[in-house]
Amino acid sequence: MNTLTRERTAESPAITTVRPRAVVVGAVGVVALCVIVSAGELIAKNIQIGMMQLAPALVGVLFVLVAGNQFIGWLFPRLKLTPAEIAVAFILMIPTPMIASRGLMERWLPLLVGVNYYGPGNRWDVLFFPHIPQALVPWDVTKGGRQDIAVWFYERLPAGVVLPWREWIAPLLVWLVLILAVYSAFFCMTVILRKHWVEGEKLSFPLVQLPLEMMLQPQSFLRNKLMWAGFVVSFGLFLVNGLHQWIPSVPEVPLMFQLNTLFTERPWNQVTYWAIWISPAAIGFFYLMPTDLLFSFWLFYLLGKVQEAIAGAYSENIPFEHATFGAHVAYQGAGAFFMLAILTLYSARHHLRHVWGRALGKLPADPSEEREMFSYRVAVWGLIASLLVILLWARYFGMTWQVALFHFGVYLFVQAIIMSRCTAEGGLLITEGCFTPMDIYTWGERQMLGAKQLTLLSFLDGMHTRDLRGMLLTGLLDAQKITEQARLRARRVLWLLIGGLLLAIAVALVIQMWLPYKYGAMNLYSYVYSGANIQFFRENAPFMSAVPTRREYPAGPLFTMVGALVCAVLSYLRWRIAGFPLHPLGYAMAPSWGIVVFWFSMLVAWLIKMPIVRYGGMRMYRLLRPFFLGLIFGEFLSACLWSLIAWFWQLPTPTFPWP
Repeated sequence: MNTLTRERTAESPAITTVRPRAVVVGAVGVVALCVIVSAGELIAKNIQIGMMQLAPALVGVLFVLVAGNQFIGWLFPRLKLTPAEIAVAFILMIPTPMIASRGLMERWLPLLVGVNYYGPGNRWDVLFFPHIPQALVPWDVTKGGRQDIAVWFYERLPAGVVLPWREWIAPLLVWLVLILAVYSAFFCMTVILRKHWVEGEKLSFPLVQLPLEMMLQPQSFLRNKLMWAGFVVSFGLFLVNGLHQWIPSVPEVPLMFQLNTLFTERPWNQVTYWAIWISPAAIGFFYLMPTDLLFSFWLFYLLGKVQEAIAGAYSENIPFEHATFGAHVAYQGAGAFFMLAILTLYSARHHLRHVWGRALGKLPADPSEEREMFSYRVAVWGLIASLLVILLWARYFGMTWQVALFHFGVYLFVQAIIMSRCTAEGGLLITEGCFTPMDIYTWGERQMLGAKQLTLLSFLDGMHTRDLRGMLLTGLLDAQKITEQARLRARRVLWLLIGGLLLAIAVALVIQMWLPYKYGAMNLYSYVYSGANIQFFRENAPFMSAVPTRREYPAGPLFTMVGALVCAVLSYLRWRIAGFPLHPLGYAMAPSWGIVVFWFSMLVAWLIKMPIVRYGGMRMYRLLRPFFLGLIFGEFLSACLWSLIAWFWQLPTPTFPWP
């Protein structure tokens, strides 16, 4: 479907009736995705099919649904789902991969027992256990040592012992209060931001373009030869690499090249992690991205590496704990995040003033408000209520008001907004930052927070602010975009999203509680159970005493201000100079993991798109667009199939270029 067709569709009257069968299909898809993502990521390990903002698993299930619907329609026309019904089922499924993967479940459960299992060997039983609120964990904080509930989680249940649900129920319910309050805030923020981003700034939402093509124009999508040409290139590449794992004589096409090994002398040997990852799917997505933003992403990434080399020439380049960049570059990214969040909200000031006026009842209702999931009044007061619940939760467990407000304020109104902007405008598949709120609040001197707050932050940073992949806010905004294009009523879509969200939490919780107790977390994906869940206990341990024992970053405030200033200047130049090629979002995201992984794919996409647009114009760009959608489709479907092969038959798989 071309852009003009989509615009006409959006202006058509909303569909008022969708049969319940669409909801049933979506619910079945939620359960299937929970099983596929949990087993594929945790048991198969090699292929992360759920942690991206548009998950390969979601695309794979949508393809099965669309292709199966076409086949059923051929045999039994009356049973065929309409495009709107497929959109309903898809919207119901959107939160599921995020919930089942890095967005929630792969952080939540391992976080509650990892500190106990790894505690004694790291002296965490002495440093952290006395400060952990009993209500937050399923083991006894007064007994110390490795306790059975954690040992069984990591080493599997002994024969005849049942899964200890009783010990888990209370802490899960306590944490669920915070989780649902955060999700409630995301729903409210979606309603507040949507109109300005979709109708005012007309952001392109690249991640939903492939699903929209598959759902709304299934026949033209499945019959498009250019799309299948892109599919063959992408799918065939991973087929060859997978066969190489089984038959070494089959040649392998390398998709990853380590660049650090090429530089052995100063200053370039001071550069942190630097590699080339080649992803056809990423190239496909970035082809849909605005050219200036695409250029800015890879350019600022390389300039960051040049900065590291310059720093290495005159002093030691100090790596930052939370980023694959030196501390000075990461702090610049943090400063740019804050400035960009301020500028993003400032650019929406007229819309936000209208929203606030509606919340206070000072302005009459706007007919366009009917296109939102609920009214602006509910959104504003709901956001305030959600934030109040979050702050009360944090205060109850020992965090001061100012630290709690800063921590969650930065998470919701800086990190979440910028990550959502990256997906809505730039189609960035991996939402990841380069700092945590406390990096800015303490400037590297975390001992000022005290042992009790550091203990709680070790949980909260692991749960929310460090690894931002699977952030639900981006999925909710994408769901709103699909709602508009599929001509669905947003207020009915709200209940679909809530229902899909709660069903995904329930199903994924049961599966991911059972898996480690059945197989032993030590035999599952190590990053989830032995990495991310204990990262901040490891990093905060030196600060639990009055005197820190690790290096600090005294220049952190300076480089944060530099980052904010550069971002402000870039924004001003884009406002004043038509066609200015440097985008502040590219500068802000340069130290993030998403750019670290995809910078080379961005460069390739830019080198392809620039001559196409310059010499062939938008007509040629649109003509070739199906080929790049095929690149995405081929890689994502290949990832799903190889994940199932690894799960069922424990066979080796190719490496997919999005770690």
